[in-house]
Amino acid sequence: MIFKKIILLLLMAAGMWGTTSCAKKSVGTSAKDRYEDNLESVRPRYTYVEPVIEAAEPPKEKKKEPVKYRPAKTEEPLYVTKRVEAVLDTMARQNRAIRYINGYRVQLYVGNTRQEADAAKSYVYQIFPELYPYVSYSSPTYRVKAGDFMYRADADDYLEQIRQQYPAAVVLPDRVEIKKGLQIRASDDVPKY
Repeated sequence: MIFKKIILLLLMAAGMWGTTSCAKKSVGTSAKDRYEDNLESVRPRYTYVEPVIEAAEPPKEKKKEPVKYRPAKTEEPLYVTKRVEAVLDTMARQNRAIRYINGYRVQLYVGNTRQEADAAKSYVYQIFPELYPYVSYSSPTYRVKAGDFMYRADADDYLEQIRQQYPAAVVLPDRVEIKKGLQIRASDDVPKY
């Protein structure tokens, strides 16, 4: 308790010291502080001479020469074309190497029964032949997913049809194969069963 009082007194003293030491001091303006010497005799003097502006001659009109047709050099365009072709080939090779993208699949079934997973798989084969079913097993659960959709809207269109048979079906993000995704019909061509 005494220790707290001592600290409080020290802080108060430091606060008063800080305010008194930082106070603004008044500056007197007495006659000896002002500088009133006459420096006119020391200043340099200049005489102003008006510049003479000569009349400028109007610009002469240049004769317009007809533009001569110069055929393009055949080496340069071919060189540029070869470079563009090389870059395009490189990009095509890189694009062919990409097989998977982030897309969506419809999950039809999640459960412990193998027969029900097989039934969901055969349902996809029969009703939606353009969709490829994927069955995965992680002990003790079977999961059946269908489709390789690049766009969520396409997956949602198929989801409406699949929910008639499997009401617990949902759309999940997944890595999908580009080639299979391109084979799926557009969302407006989804068959209505």
